[in-house]
Amino acid sequence: MMDKTIDLDIRRQDTPYSPPYWQAFSIPYQEGHNVVSALMAIREQPITRDGHRVDPVAWEFNCMEEVCGACSMIINGHPRQACSTLIDTLEQPIRLEPLSKFPIVRDLMVDRSRIFSDLKKVRAWIGLGYP
Repeated sequence: MMDKTIDLDIRRQDTPYSPPYWQAFSIPYQEGHNVVSALMAIREQPITRDGHRVDPVAWEFNCMEEVCGACSMIINGHPRQACSTLIDTLEQPIRLEPLSKFPIVRDLMVDRSRIFSDLKKVRAWIGLGYP
């Protein structure tokens, strides 16, 4: 009997100006995996499905509470947050791509600084009430 795996196809890009390419990865199935934990497993052993050791995939995460949006990416064709997207709810192979509306930094990492400069312009934050 074969062990169950999680198969991911990840769109990679080495620099903002280099061409994108796809790499396929398989990791052992573990109940309760979300996309972030699957990417962490790939980071530990960055070996493609065909056995080549590669540079770890670049991606971001922060709060792990579906608040900050740092882990947002295109997951199976839909923009989603990787921290709250459970592997068991996704069709495999899982296709991960960077958000398409932002400049690419590397792999799944995008430059979201435009969001923060726009938020500053409209003062879109909640004060904590401290003096």
